[in-house]
Amino acid sequence: MKLNISIILVFVLVTSGCVYYNTFFNAEKYFDEAQEMELNDNGKPTSNAIQKYKKVIKKCGIVLEYYEDSKYSDDALLLMARSFFYIGRNYTQTISTLEDMIKFYPESKLVPDAKLYIARAKYEFRQEEEAYVLLHEFLTDNDLKEHHPKALKILANYKLQENDYVQTDYYLNRLIEEYPDSDEYEEAFFLQGKSQNEAGNYDKSNEIFLKLLKSKVTKKTKFNAKYYIALNYLLMEEYQQAADYATKLLKDEYRDNKISQIRLVQARSYAELDNIDDAVALLEAITEDNRQTSLSAQAFYFLGEIHFHKLKEYSTAIEFYNKVRLEDRDSEYLENSILQSVITSQIIQYYNPTSTISAEELINQQFKLAEFYIEYLEMPDSALIVYDDIIQQEDRFSTAIDTIQIQLDSLFVIIDSLEMADSLQQITKPDSVKYDEKGEVDSQKVNLYAEYNSLKLLLKNAKENISLYQKEFVPFAKFTKLWLYKKVIIDSIKADIIYDELLTNYPDNKYTYAAEQFLAGKDSIVIATRKQIKETAEYNFAIHYVETQPEKSVEFLIPITNNNQHEYRLQAFYSLGYINYFVLIDSLSAKPYFDSVLAYTENSEYKTEISKFYDGNNFIKISRLPFIEHMIQAELDKDKAELEEEVKEKKKAEENKDPEKENVSERLPEEKEEPNQQPSIKDKDK
Repeated sequence: MKLNISIILVFVLVTSGCVYYNTFFNAEKYFDEAQEMELNDNGKPTSNAIQKYKKVIKKCGIVLEYYEDSKYSDDALLLMARSFFYIGRNYTQTISTLEDMIKFYPESKLVPDAKLYIARAKYEFRQEEEAYVLLHEFLTDNDLKEHHPKALKILANYKLQENDYVQTDYYLNRLIEEYPDSDEYEEAFFLQGKSQNEAGNYDKSNEIFLKLLKSKVTKKTKFNAKYYIALNYLLMEEYQQAADYATKLLKDEYRDNKISQIRLVQARSYAELDNIDDAVALLEAITEDNRQTSLSAQAFYFLGEIHFHKLKEYSTAIEFYNKVRLEDRDSEYLENSILQSVITSQIIQYYNPTSTISAEELINQQFKLAEFYIEYLEMPDSALIVYDDIIQQEDRFSTAIDTIQIQLDSLFVIIDSLEMADSLQQITKPDSVKYDEKGEVDSQKVNLYAEYNSLKLLLKNAKENISLYQKEFVPFAKFTKLWLYKKVIIDSIKADIIYDELLTNYPDNKYTYAAEQFLAGKDSIVIATRKQIKETAEYNFAIHYVETQPEKSVEFLIPITNNNQHEYRLQAFYSLGYINYFVLIDSLSAKPYFDSVLAYTENSEYKTEISKFYDGNNFIKISRLPFIEHMIQAELDKDKAELEEEVKEKKKAEENKDPEKENVSERLPEEKEEPNQQPSIKDKDK
């Protein structure tokens, strides 16, 4: 009997040992290997790591299926759940596995870890509020105090992801101050420096990282800290220190996937130090070694920046900016690369405008470029250069007009002399000589007239352009300069000088009035001249009486038509014609007003509308404006269609009726009553 008991005991021990060494041990081994693998560029596990996590799940499944009562069952459930979590595809399965572990092994020492992973899985599953509730409850449980550093680290990480740097520091400081001997202390120290970096406090970040380097931390943490120190120097514009620190770190770094990150800092520092060749070489190497990653996207962005800012090679810059999207659609530099590409194309258009672009289009491009300088590049001085160039172009057009006019006058003299010579030749030369020389003169005149007409067109366009400059472009450019000096550069003296220029040269321009409102501190600025505002009010006041007192409207509109410079003169003529013809039913009085509208040289909506009921001589007899007629006709057509549909439905219903019933329905009421029909109650009463 003793022998049998001993055999059974040995068998149990061996079996239990096999579970650990042959199955669970391998599961832990695969898990540790997967954890050691660096995450990919998007912060996700690599395919190799995922395969190892799947092996862990399989091994743990064997333990749970064949050795259900093994002492490793709770370990297996937790390890399986953690593998589901790190694969990152099925957080529901993670949570259910952990809940099973807590349910079946409530006394397990692994329950605190299971609770933390449930909170983490909920956070990743976009159930952030539930996750925070679980983590805060965890921190209030004194029985779990030993595990509080883990919860604090998790909370700090989440707040860092959410860019809540105040809360991040709160949790990290608690961890560092209350649990200096915990396993999480080192990572908390590192996260504190990283948090300050992301918050833009680069000095503070470096202070933390340099202090960390003096502590007893792992080699991995030290190298990560050194990377951030180099990056902080770069972001503080201490480019030489950044380059030196990155160069030194590259000699020691042993992780391949970190080398390109350090080289990126080194390349950006070189570019700022005008070591362009080395910077470009490093960035190109990064794009070759890290295809289709966020690192290659960053490298292409900074290649674009070098060609834009340093080399002024704008076409090449656009090519690099456009590659950012192709390398990584989620790149943090995607938006900036698109914006920079637009800005660069604007600059190309500005300095090398196409021959077909109109003055108005070109100026709009220039204004857009200036806005980019102000809003996105924060380069107000560059914007001022663009505005000054716009202002100076008025003088260029004036000079061009004078030059073209001189050329036209010279051509006219030549053509006139040819015409005179041709007339003399007709009188003095023999017929055969006349014929030959006339052909040459005619050919010469054709060419000269073509050149003359071309110059006339150029002169016309130049005059139109200078009119636009004087009314719109130059005043607007000056107004925007005034705004820049007042709001951005904070130079009230220059702002006042520009305002005086506007008052002197453009006294009634809408932008002069806008500048006055702006300098007076008004929040809402009306972009219109005082004249426009006054005349708009006059016209609106006159029209206000059309429905109730049309004669009064006529009284107030007539002075507007008598003012040749009034903004609403054309509208007033049309309104007077409309009121007389459609409201007062006086076509004789309406006619001269409509004739005045038709006499305007430019086409307008008023001309188009009048032509629908008046041809310049006779009225087409209507009682309403055409658009009202259209509305009424549309309603009539709708009613007609509905009636036709109703008749159609009725006819269809009648065709489906029983013939016998149909015959009865067609009789007179008295004919429908049967001979033996009983009288109604009403009849009985009678």
